[in-house]
Order: sequence, then C-alpha cells, then structure tokens
Amino acid sequence: MLIEQLFKPFDKQQAQYEITVPKNWSQGRTIYGGLSAALSYQAAENLIDDDRLVRSFHCNFIGPLMPEQPVHISAEILRSGKNVTQIVAKVSQNGQVGVMSQVCFGVDRDSAILQVATDRHNMPAPKKPKFIPLIPKVVPKFVQHFDYTFHKGDLSVTKSQDPVLHGWTKFSTAPKQMKIAHLIALMDALPPTMLQMIRLPVPASTMSWNVEFINPELILQGNQWVASQTEAHHIRNGYGHEQAKFWHENGQLLAISKQVVAVFG
Repeated sequence: MLIEQLFKPFDKQQAQYEITVPKNWSQGRTIYGGLSAALSYQAAENLIDDDRLVRSFHCNFIGPLMPEQPVHISAEILRSGKNVTQIVAKVSQNGQVGVMSQVCFGVDRDSAILQVATDRHNMPAPKKPKFIPLIPKVVPKFVQHFDYTFHKGDLSVTKSQDPVLHGWTKFSTAPKQMKIAHLIALMDALPPTMLQMIRLPVPASTMSWNVEFINPELILQGNQWVASQTEAHHIRNGYGHEQAKFWHENGQLLAISKQVVAVFG
C-alpha cells in the first residue's frame, strides 16, 4: 500500500479516522514511527480551515501500534487565536494511546525583523538510490517505500565512532501530491545515527520528536529528494539526543528537528 493510499480516509474531515496499516509499513513489531506521527499530523491539519501553515510539530511515541489492526486517529483544537492555532492529536489502538502530538499552525505576519536561515550542505545531488536488501529481522519492512543515498554514514551497523548520517531520501513511488504529512513520514525514514556505533543490530525506539518548519510554504514534488544531516550530540545511559536539518532539492532549509532515542544495547 502506497503512502497516498494510507491517507485516503483524510480526504473527508471526520471526528475520528480509522486506518489499518499493512505489515510492509512496519518497524519491528510496530507501525513505522514516521507514519504514525504523520497520521496524527494529518488529523490536526484537517481542522485548519484558513491559510495558517504548520510552524512546529511535537510528537511523543507512547506505545506500540500493531500493523494489520485498526488504529484510530483524532484531533482537538486547544486554542485558536487571531494568529495561531494549537491542536493536539492522538493515534490509538484497542483503547490505548500509541502516539500523541501537539501541532502549532500560524499565519504569516508583517514584521520589521528579518534574518533568513543560511544553513547549507555540500552534498552532491543523487544520481541513483543505494540498493538496500530487505534482510529479515535486520532491515525494517518500511524501508522498501523509500530511496536512500549516503554522503556520510550508512544504514548498517559498522562499529563507527562517529554518530553522523548525511544523505538524501525520497519516496520510491512518488505520491501525486506531496503533503506536509508525507514530508513528516519521509523525514523519519533514516535510523538513529548511534546504531552505527554498535557491531550487532539492537532495538532502538524514538521517545519524542520535535520538528520546526522553517519554510512550510515551499512546494515539494513527490519525486524530489530531501537532503538531511543528522548527528547525535549526546549518548549516555541508553538514551541518545539527535539533531537534524532537512533541505529542499533547491538548497533551501525546510526544517530542523530533535529526537530523544532509547537504545537497548
């Protein structure tokens, strides 16, 4: 099932959405985290009825969500003022919350203050994706929906001392219309950088994820690559703290993010 097929129920606004995610979108025993986060975001965006754009997205991964079983997604407006709307959304299964998100949407405003982000990368544009074999119990099934290239680091466990991952990602089958929810799913497609520091595969799970959208108005085509540079700045006691930046193919900064990752090994 392709990404845009999963989001078909959101074409019509509802109080609650029900979706069954197939196993090919799984990550270990649970639904791929980037997808469950994106589903919560879309429920929130469906409550926006004007030109407010997403400014920040904060997501907590609370418990596992099983593939091939219905999940329910709902959202609620906490407050909507003249300029900003704050919405909370959740993804549940069997009465248990698996993902909880808070999303902030805001209008563009005239301001005398201007300082444009100048962050750049020097990675060459990809010519073709890297082949990634779907090794059972090693490579998550959801990886088949994405194309990857790497400038620094890799998906594999390598016993590296450098928890850094630089490269490009896109959908292997492009959605007809690229939405912010699709971008959220895409931005989480890379593994925690700290897994490169371990010789054998171990489980890892994102606990919280915060994304700030720098240029939410940029149009991204479904077949375009997104560049990213991710680095773990602190790893201790089984928890890693990662920061990442994401760029449009045209070189403009799209978003910055931070994650707290639990590593079981």
